[in-house]
Amino acid sequence: MSKYLLRAAKPSHQEWILRQIDGCRQLMASHKSGQWQGKEPSFATIEEDIHHQRFYLLFEDDQPCGGAALMSHEPAYDSLLEGEWLNQEPYMVIHRFFIAPPFQGRHLSKVLLEQIERHILNHQVHNVRLDTHALNQPMRGLLARLQYRQVGKAWLANAGERLVYHKVLGEKHETKK
Repeated sequence: MSKYLLRAAKPSHQEWILRQIDGCRQLMASHKSGQWQGKEPSFATIEEDIHHQRFYLLFEDDQPCGGAALMSHEPAYDSLLEGEWLNQEPYMVIHRFFIAPPFQGRHLSKVLLEQIERHILNHQVHNVRLDTHALNQPMRGLLARLQYRQVGKAWLANAGERLVYHKVLGEKHETKK
């Protein structure tokens, strides 16, 4: 049995999530990506995610070590700046993906993303979409390793231009080199 579990975040986790996101902001700034360098993700955004039961945390034993928001739609994905999705079937969106700074360097981002994929499949959804900043090389590398396909670009109102990725769960795709 895995020592890692994906669980819905509770209101009591909100302060911890925000502290970890603030730590991740510093790392992203060091990569010069611009991602998370504005107001988002904010207290209100995380509060809303938890209230709507769409923020999940990865636990190692009983310790949270990362998290992400899972949503059934992203309006910015309705009309891409360039490219196209692999299909138009129902999908889940991953936003606000992070590994807490004390847990970074242990390959837990792969564990978290695989746990999220299992969770999505358990809800009978086979498509995952997400976006990231072009200079977020750690995330882009993770997505390539886990067979996500970069399919284009989108404009997010609170974030600007982002690369968009799509994976059809249960299918194997060649990784672009």
